[in-house]
Amino acid sequence: MKVSVTARHFDLTPDLKERAENRLTRIQKFMTGLIDAHVVLEREKYRNIAEVSVHGRHGDYTGKSETTEMEAAIDGACEKVERQIRRNARKLRDHNGDAREEPAMGDTRIESQRLNREMMTLEEATTRVEDGEDIVVFADTDSGATRIVFRRPDGSLKLIEIADA
Repeated sequence: MKVSVTARHFDLTPDLKERAENRLTRIQKFMTGLIDAHVVLEREKYRNIAEVSVHGRHGDYTGKSETTEMEAAIDGACEKVERQIRRNARKLRDHNGDAREEPAMGDTRIESQRLNREMMTLEEATTRVEDGEDIVVFADTDSGATRIVFRRPDGSLKLIEIADA
């Protein structure tokens, strides 16, 4: 993740820049796909303001904190962004089905998978199934017909030929 730090109304010290960068790199462990972050540090009299914006593949996150110490403002803004990222990561994880629920009694669960059809002979397809592939969908090189070869629970191989309508 690319991190940029900007200071307004004061000179940015290397310590403050390093603190902001380190704090934001720790946030990366909560979600993949974070692209860049921008930190704006502002000083107005006794107020120290830190505003953090993180742009990611799954959304944008912002946090703002104001305290009397710049380090505390950076930590506060980063904590707000971290909470948002954690919450969104949890929602994405739940939505994508990582926390799978078992189907209720009588419910049918259908899993779908898209397979690409390759041109090959029946012998090549059976060899691939015998070498460990679960299912092989192919177009027969002789006829061009779509065929499926898979291993049955009893260990034998089964061939399904798709008839063209």
